[in-house]
Order: sequence, then structure tokens, then C-alpha cells
Amino acid sequence: MFNKIAIRNIPSSIFRALESFAELHDRSTEAEARQALKAWVEPALVQESRNTRRKEVAERLNRMLTQVNSGRRGSKLAASHIAEAIKEERAEDVEDWFLGNKEPSFSQLSAIANLLGVDADWLKHGDKALFPPEFMRLSENPFEAVEWLLAWPTTVANPEEKLSVLHLIRADNSTGSLYIVKESDKGHFRTYYTTIHVSEEIGAGGEAALAALFVTLELLYKRYTSLGGLMVLGYLLPADDVTQLTGGNTHPGSLLNDRSRSMWWEDIWDHKMAPKHTYWTGWKSLYERIERVISARNHLNELRTKIREGVTSMDAA
Repeated sequence: MFNKIAIRNIPSSIFRALESFAELHDRSTEAEARQALKAWVEPALVQESRNTRRKEVAERLNRMLTQVNSGRRGSKLAASHIAEAIKEERAEDVEDWFLGNKEPSFSQLSAIANLLGVDADWLKHGDKALFPPEFMRLSENPFEAVEWLLAWPTTVANPEEKLSVLHLIRADNSTGSLYIVKESDKGHFRTYYTTIHVSEEIGAGGEAALAALFVTLELLYKRYTSLGGLMVLGYLLPADDVTQLTGGNTHPGSLLNDRSRSMWWEDIWDHKMAPKHTYWTGWKSLYERIERVISARNHLNELRTKIREGVTSMDAA
């Protein structure tokens, strides 16, 4: 659809010049007028688009910094800290990015994302989420599962990064979905959702996964208690917090606090401790049910015996 306008009272000198340009370019006066309007308006549209892009990037940068600071345990970060860390010459340039006065390059945005552990595509384009969760199918081989749980995913940018805290999260509802959050020694977080439900709302496949998880958690406890500098924490996370965690736009560290802390992961496999607790409705019956499943599986019984004898590595197993 084309819009039309009628322009009156054009000065005769301007109209004659327009006719001359039309003759020079071998087109009608009307076509020349359209071209003149386009040449005049388009640069303003391009500039407006650039201004919008700068504002959008600035909005994401500020949102990112707010979220990162909400999850930090130490002092809060400012634009000047970021400027120094990514080796910019002046803090003022980075502050201009946050104000929307200038647009950082893609490489500069990638450097910020790498520094703060956020998703680079989100920062550059608004794609995906700030802290996008990933899917992980936890191995039913306890030794393989623990190896993965205690490892930080290496990257080219941070090849020496290591796991510092492992957060094991059960949704505090009837289905009890299991989530895993890894926290590195650089203060970066990675969130994973699994197919495991730590509850009685499971079928035969869920029983097998939970039986393997019980043995995995026992092995994890043996392994982590022998490793210095590593923490493993459990949580019963309210439904609203789970929604924020899986949405990926809230810093995981701001959701994992003392209010939702729980020792469920340490007690659910322990025949001495499990009967003494009721962390959620159906806790005791779930423990008893999965213990029966483990007892009926020779492989898991053999692994559990080895773990209790002090075997904690895959090679030794």
C-alpha cells in the first residue's frame, strides 16, 4: 500500500531545480520528488534505529549488572570494575555504554559476558536468556554421574575454571523435580534441569532413575567430604523460585539462600538418618520404596558395598 501526499506552494526556484534534476536523472518530476524525500528522511530513520539499538544494549547491560550484583556474595560491581577487567583504557567509555551514549562492539560485549558468566547472545542480541538453563540427563552409573557433578565445563576463555559449589535443588512440590546449579571459583553459575523427580509420582522408569540417584548421592557425599575447598548444598525451592530459576533471567545465586537450604540430599540415602526426618509429605514412603528397588538390583547393591568400603573413583570400581 502506497500513501499519497499533495504538496502545495513549492517555491518556483525549488520546483525548477527539481525539474532539472528529474531531466538529468531521466525520470519524472514526481519520481524525482519521491527520491528527494527518501534521501532526506532515510538518514534520520537510520539514526533513530541506531539510537534504539544503543538504548536496548544499555538496558540489557544495566539489567545484567543488577542481576549479577544481586547474586554476588562480595562487593558490588560498577561499570569502572568492568572496564578495568576487560582492559578498556577509560571507565568513561564503558559508562557511556551503560548510559546508551555509545554502543560497544560485539567483541567487547562478549568480553563482558565471559567476565560475568552471562549469555553472550542475550547481551548482544537479546536472544535466549541471561542465564539460560541447560538439559542434563544424569547418568544412572553413579561413578559417571559424580564425575560430571564435580566437574566444571571447561571453555577456551576460562580453561582453568573449577567447580566451587554444587547446589542440588528439589522443587518443593508434589512432583519434586531435580535441578542442579554449578557455581565456579570465578563466581559463574550454570543451571541444569533433569528428568528426575524426587517424589512418589513416578513410574518404573522413575524408580530406576531414583535408585541410581540414591547411590549417586551416597558416592557424592563420600567424594566431596574428602575434597577440600568444595561445598555441596541442598535446597527445597518454592515453586515461584523454581519458575524464576528455569526462566533464566534471574541470577541463580539470588534464589539459593538459607531460607530454602535443606539437608535432604545427605539424608535420603542414609538408613541411619532418613527415618528421623520428614522433609516433605511422602518422604518416608519414598525412602522405603527406593530402598526396596535398590535391594532388588544386584548391580546397585554391589556398587553401594564398594562405596561403603571406601571405593570412590571410577577406576577403582
